[in-house]
Amino acid sequence: MVKTLLDLLFNGMRGNKTRQGHHRDLVRGDIVCVEDGVLKRYGVWVGDKFIFYGENRRGARIAHEVSFDDFIQGADHFAICEFPKKYVRPTEWVHSSSISGVVMPQYKIWAMLERAQKMRKYKRYEHEETARRAESRIGSNGYGTSEHFAMWCKTGIAESHELESIRDFWDRMVVY
Repeated sequence: MVKTLLDLLFNGMRGNKTRQGHHRDLVRGDIVCVEDGVLKRYGVWVGDKFIFYGENRRGARIAHEVSFDDFIQGADHFAICEFPKKYVRPTEWVHSSSISGVVMPQYKIWAMLERAQKMRKYKRYEHEETARRAESRIGSNGYGTSEHFAMWCKTGIAESHELESIRDFWDRMVVY
């Protein structure tokens, strides 16, 4: 039982890997993720390096440039995120219904309204514009994670699907 719950938690946070056989070269403006322990690290490829939000060499949490090797940090694979034309998660993840049982808690109603607002605000910037947006934020701070930063560069919405997966996992553990 404990192993099943842990597998559900970690698989829900990680999501599906990039489809097998779906290989292509990086294009300026691609959002790339690499596993970094339990969570993933996200960055924007700008042609010869990555821009990502996290600690720089001085320990400051800001958007900054790093080389390919420094971003990958020895990982054996990375994934290029694909973004659909309409607002949905940029990678394939399995979600359960947001309704638990018969009663929907107030915070879930708020989450549904927030999702509707994101659907209206969602943009999918082209690769070059994504790279320009990342370059314009070098040295800035205020993003929760590298995923918040990378998603903002690509879509205009600073969010973390990984953190939402963790929240969804705990919501499924509570019976209403």
